[in-house]
Amino acid sequence: MVNSSRPDGASGDSCDLRPMQREPLRLWEWFLPFFGMLAVLVVVYLVSGKGSTAAHLVFLFGYLSVACTFLPLPTAWLVILAAAPEAGGGFGLHPLVVATVGALGTAVGNMHDYYLLTFLYKYEGVDRIRRTRWYLRVAGWYNRAPFGTLAAGSFLPIPIDFVRLLAISEGYSRLKFVLGSLVGRWPRYLAFAMLAREFNLTWQWVLGIAGATVALGLWRGLPPLVRKVRLRLRSRQGQEETSE
Repeated sequence: MVNSSRPDGASGDSCDLRPMQREPLRLWEWFLPFFGMLAVLVVVYLVSGKGSTAAHLVFLFGYLSVACTFLPLPTAWLVILAAAPEAGGGFGLHPLVVATVGALGTAVGNMHDYYLLTFLYKYEGVDRIRRTRWYLRVAGWYNRAPFGTLAAGSFLPIPIDFVRLLAISEGYSRLKFVLGSLVGRWPRYLAFAMLAREFNLTWQWVLGIAGATVALGLWRGLPPLVRKVRLRLRSRQGQEETSE
């Protein structure tokens, strides 16, 4: 249990925190094999020929395997495009295939977050952050059912980055982290794929969905960035006035 008396003043909000992940995670042990896999996928894509089923599968898996917090590519449009009928400009893949290949690709992409964030946490004082009142409350909610929370967050078609970040900061098992991603994303992608197949969505629908997801990403990401830049400018201006 966490001591209820803490230097940050967050007394009274005690909860169980999982031990931090102390296992050394070397970036090259993950990213070198990953880039090797990407090279193989490129070869398969080129050999199989553009427009083939193999090329479509490679593109679907490869694209989703690089989409992560550090490269926030929109994904819904591609899942829908993969299952949309060929007559409408889609790939015409079976929804079960789309869901399985897509979920596997996303699980790989989420592991980028796991390794990179675990590495960055060494320098960002995550231990101090984990003792704040806000973190303790959220961690208490998450730790009641970590796997279910992670799977549910992966399923819901809303920005759920904070659930993954919380799981990583809590040192959640890599294997369970991957399984939670698969369990959540597979039915989500299956639902998208079945809708695309059932309603015979054309490329215009895919383009609209892609535009909507990009707009959502900008709406989510730009305001914090603008505020951060504005605060830095004000801070710099204040320093200049003080020096004068």
